[in-house]
Amino acid sequence: MLERFTDEARQVVIAAKAKAAERGDAHVGGLHLLSALTTGDSVATRVLADRGVDSAAVDRALGPGGTPAPEPDSADAAALRAIGIDLDEIKRKVEESFGEGALRRVPLTPRGPLNWTGRIRFTDEAKLALVESVKESRAFRHNHIGTEHLLLGLLRAAQTRPHGDLRGALNQLRLDYPSTKDAVIALVATRR
Repeated sequence: MLERFTDEARQVVIAAKAKAAERGDAHVGGLHLLSALTTGDSVATRVLADRGVDSAAVDRALGPGGTPAPEPDSADAAALRAIGIDLDEIKRKVEESFGEGALRRVPLTPRGPLNWTGRIRFTDEAKLALVESVKESRAFRHNHIGTEHLLLGLLRAAQTRPHGDLRGALNQLRLDYPSTKDAVIALVATRR
C-alpha cells in the first residue's frame, strides 16, 4: 500500500510518527495524522486551512497520550464546577508556578508498554484511516494515495467509529465528511 502513496502522503505518515514520538505518545493515532496534514502545501492542507484548521487547532484538540483534550464545558468540567472546583483557576495556578503550557508537557519516559522494536505503532483508528484512504483513492479512480485521500480516510474512519477519539476531535474542529469531500473535489478539479 505504501508504494502508492505520493511523496507528500509519505511525509504526512513520517510527520505523524515524529509528532507522536515528540509528544512521548505510545501510539500514532488519527489526530497525529491530522496534525501532520496541516503542514506543507498539499490539497489536504489547503482544504483544512480553508476550514480554519491548522496545526495549533489540532494541537489544542490533541490531549495527553494522543487522545483529544476534553472540551472546556464537558460533563466532567460541569460536575467539578458543581462541587466548587474551578478548572480555569487550577490551570492558571499551575502555569503561574510551573510556566505556561505546564499541563501539556510530555513525560521524559514514553507511556504505555515497552516497545522492543523501537517503532511507534499505529492505533486501530489510524490503521482504519489508512485503509479508508485506499478506498477513497479508488472512489476517485486515482492510481495514487495523496493527502486528500488521507484526509477523507480520517473522516471516514471517524464515521465508522462513532465513539472514537478522532470523532470527538473532528466534531470539535467542525470537520465533517460530506462538506470536506466537496471541498476536496472542487480543489482537485482546479488542479487538472
